Amino acid sequence: MGPIRRLRLGCIVANSMIVALSVIHIAIAAAWFGHKLLLPGEIRRSVGGEPNEARLLVDRLKHAERLGIVTGLGTVVSGGLLLWAVGVETVGPGVWVGLGLALCAMVLGATIARPASQRLAKSVANGDRVGATIAGTQISRTLGMESLLWMGALVSMVI
Repeated sequence: MGPIRRLRLGCIVANSMIVALSVIHIAIAAAWFGHKLLLPGEIRRSVGGEPNEARLLVDRLKHAERLGIVTGLGTVVSGGLLLWAVGVETVGPGVWVGLGLALCAMVLGATIARPASQRLAKSVANGDRVGATIAGTQISRTLGMESLLWMGALVSMVI
């Protein structure tokens, strides 16, 4: 195999890796965004409903939280791998802005939504509907802010 052919094969492999990483990154980011879209309505209905509904909500929120952590980290890791694959020096400022917004969304989730989720679980366990409603509202607002940050990250990376 001549040097030109090896170079061409290397380019094909590199481009295939970049395409695969892009697809993986976009799919994980979509899951990170999509899993939380229905939660605010779910929280409102369940906290205001029967006590058993609120207890079931706590379990669903734990699953959603785990999914959010895994997909958020997966988005950042796959994005980092993609940066490495294309070359850090080749990416524009929009990607860095998007990374910053995605990290802000993760910080919001860890510092506001997670403690509120723990307060909601505690309130539900104690039968405190008012506390559960307050915590649920805080979770919903935080999810809304996270979604706006996620959309900002998407737009800045695409432009």
